Amino acid sequence: MAQTPEEKRAIAELFRKYRETPTEELRNELVEKHLYLAEILARKYSGRGVDYDDLYQVASYALVLAIERYDPDKGVQFSSFATPTIIGEIKKYFRDTAWSLKVPRRLKEIAMRIPSAKERLLEELGRVPTVPELAAEMGVPEEEILEALESSRAYSTYSLEQEAEEAAEAGDSPIFEKYLGTEEKGYDAFDTSSVVKNVMAELSDTEKEVMRKRFLQEMTQREVAEALGLSQMTVSRIEKAMRAKFRAEYNR
Repeated sequence: MAQTPEEKRAIAELFRKYRETPTEELRNELVEKHLYLAEILARKYSGRGVDYDDLYQVASYALVLAIERYDPDKGVQFSSFATPTIIGEIKKYFRDTAWSLKVPRRLKEIAMRIPSAKERLLEELGRVPTVPELAAEMGVPEEEILEALESSRAYSTYSLEQEAEEAAEAGDSPIFEKYLGTEEKGYDAFDTSSVVKNVMAELSDTEKEVMRKRFLQEMTQREVAEALGLSQMTVSRIEKAMRAKFRAEYNR
């Protein structure tokens, strides 16, 4: 939210008053003037398995922490100072409480780092990075990248039986209507085609041929191996690697 020079000076003066006389009234006034930061950042991280309201509460709490630590005389705008604090608390909340299945802490941390690494590589390469490129960028083994992507599915699961009795009494079906949905199927088709396109661009000629024979011509691994002059074990390894690539791309 852009502020005029006068508004910036008024905010800085309000912070100085709060540092001199840290009253609850002044703090609440500062919080109200900057709640838009909590709202923006909470919305940025919503849709990842955690309710927006929960994220907003965490972001608002972090906003108060930032207000308590901010020093206007250091020449840094409050929004620039507060944003890392708020994002840090949101990520901490995801890491510590939002995983519904037990996942090793290292994999949680890797999973939380993947989006920023992907964004850096996307800007540098002009395309979606591969798993090996992500691994090199983050300095971790490819296997851990794949495990972290797979474990990210452990974010907050939803019980299919939840509210079932209430739904039956009300005569509707919230599971199908609210969660599975029946409209805008074009979005799913677009996402799927994007995944296929990105992965196909990274496959070798052999991998593409294996994919064509296995999944389009529905040949067995033995038949593919004989047609391409490969061992069945090699075909099996290629197929496993391709599945991993599709899974990794789908989970990005």
